[in-house]
Amino acid sequence: MKVKNKTNTLRDTALIKAVKNKTRASKNSGESTLRKAVKNVKEVLEKKQIENRLTKNNLKESFTVKAAKKKWEFKSSRGLIYLGHIPHGFFEEQMKDYFSQFGRVTKVRLVRSSKTGISRGYGYVEFQHPDVAKIAAETMNNYLMCGRLLKATYIPPEKQHIGFFAGKNWTKTKYPKLINRRKITTIRNSIISDDKHKQYKKKNLKNLTKLEEKLKEKGINLKFDSIVSLDEQAKETK
Repeated sequence: MKVKNKTNTLRDTALIKAVKNKTRASKNSGESTLRKAVKNVKEVLEKKQIENRLTKNNLKESFTVKAAKKKWEFKSSRGLIYLGHIPHGFFEEQMKDYFSQFGRVTKVRLVRSSKTGISRGYGYVEFQHPDVAKIAAETMNNYLMCGRLLKATYIPPEKQHIGFFAGKNWTKTKYPKLINRRKITTIRNSIISDDKHKQYKKKNLKNLTKLEEKLKEKGINLKFDSIVSLDEQAKETK
């Protein structure tokens, strides 16, 4: 009986071990499948996020490109001619009056200096119809005007852009010298801060010292009081 019991116990232990091994294997396999599933889900989500980002970036780029195209799109059905070697005295009014003999003139621009407002010797004339512009360019090219050979070239509608009429049309009441003068007066009449006052003081003293050195070289000994120091003395006396 004792021998039978031993054999039974051995069988039972072997069975228990086998069951435990199976459960462990099943647990490990279950965990591995779960991990794989989680990894797959993460990969899919990451791919989707990347795709969404790319689509968003592409949409942004397309919108910006479209906006830029809309901004710089320029369609014209009118005729334009370039004029070069324009003589002095042949200004906007004279240009419009002269070229109106060919047809209806819609725009005229004489390119002028942004600082002085003086003519740069070239400009543009726009006609209502391109055929009229062609005829005007052909007839006026190498035309002698006030001792100058006028150069006229036709610009077709597909080669036209906004830049031809981008500049300002200066008038007698509004011209660069007057605008610059007004800017300078506003700057001079504005309230000066302490930092700017110090800078002005340093600059003034430097100029005076340079002048004193130049006079010393020529044998003249003079000392100048700066304008700022005189103003400060006047304030102290008050």
